Amino acid sequence: MNYSSLPLVCMDSLAMLEDSLEGQTMLSRGFVGRYVEMWPQRYARLQTALGAGNVEDAAEAALSIFSSSVMVGAERLGQMSGDMVEWIKQGHPDKAQEALNAVALCGTETMTDLKDRYVQPTG
Repeated sequence: MNYSSLPLVCMDSLAMLEDSLEGQTMLSRGFVGRYVEMWPQRYARLQTALGAGNVEDAAEAALSIFSSSVMVGAERLGQMSGDMVEWIKQGHPDKAQEALNAVALCGTETMTDLKDRYVQPTG
């Protein structure tokens, strides 16, 4: 899959999140801010589990990244982590291991984008 064709962040998804919270922008920004804060721990859990060959924990870690990414409109990271879940479930954790560096880079770019455009916008 060509992940670069997906946006890092879908602002429409963030608008839908705000709508679901009855327009409470600060609550939504706080939720997304917490997602950003938790990224290092989520990624570390995935990396550690894959490195240790703990397939069950790796699948759960990838699923955590996937589900939370979908909630905050992190489309590219959501797709990448969703693919990792599938690879692990299909018995190919080696594919997930090979994708770790790309997921780390995408995660860093996504967190920066979310902070700059949504959590702490300057404009």
